[in-house]
Amino acid sequence: MKKLSLAIINILGTALLSTTANAASFDCNKANTWVEKTICANAELSTLDNAMAEKYKRDLANTSDYEDSEIFKGNMIIDQRLWLRFQRNTCKDTECLSREYKEYIEDKNYHGVAWDFTDKLNRSNLPSKNSFGEFSQDVDVPMYSSETNNWKVIAKTTNSVSIHRVVNKPYLAIIEGILIFTNGHTCEIEASKAIWSQNHWVINDDQQDKTAELRLYPALYKGKPQLLLKDMDNKYRELHCGMRGYFDGIVLERE
Repeated sequence: MKKLSLAIINILGTALLSTTANAASFDCNKANTWVEKTICANAELSTLDNAMAEKYKRDLANTSDYEDSEIFKGNMIIDQRLWLRFQRNTCKDTECLSREYKEYIEDKNYHGVAWDFTDKLNRSNLPSKNSFGEFSQDVDVPMYSSETNNWKVIAKTTNSVSIHRVVNKPYLAIIEGILIFTNGHTCEIEASKAIWSQNHWVINDDQQDKTAELRLYPALYKGKPQLLLKDMDNKYRELHCGMRGYFDGIVLERE
């Protein structure tokens, strides 16, 4: 009788969990991370997660319209994995999750919360030690030859970004970096003040009546700290690199 009663309780418990959990794009009965459990327990986030999944499916299907469809599809899959790893899964509260989802779905920027005073911070708000340090990426430098109408790797170099602590201000950092692209074109992040905003660093650069925002998302991947650069609307690139350089989507690993 006791075994039967326990079995009935387990069945009822599972059924109750299934009916109270919201319908996300994944199986909420298998949710095992804080992010997944929070999405399943929150109706708005569950709806956003479904909308995100639907948009991803549509965009993936639309890659067949391009001449190099397989390349576009492959890049989209990579971008989706990066978004999950660096942007969604690094959130620690519902406000952060809501912003990341809405930006993804609506293709619109929703600026995060940045704290200016230490008395407003608690430990969970602060950037971790993995959010500071030297990050780098080994890259090939291709050069286009007008004689052969072809690209050729002319050198190997290292892209680098440094995130320095500011004494007694854990929500601030000084960031600088050098990145080299095709034809040896160089883009620099000159020593810039960055403010921590929920799950990323923010560099705001106002020049020539233009506002540029560069975000740097730190995350762990297979136990190694990495950094994703996100150039919002490609404005930071326009101000600092012109059209030949870019920042968006670059991933560096901490040295």
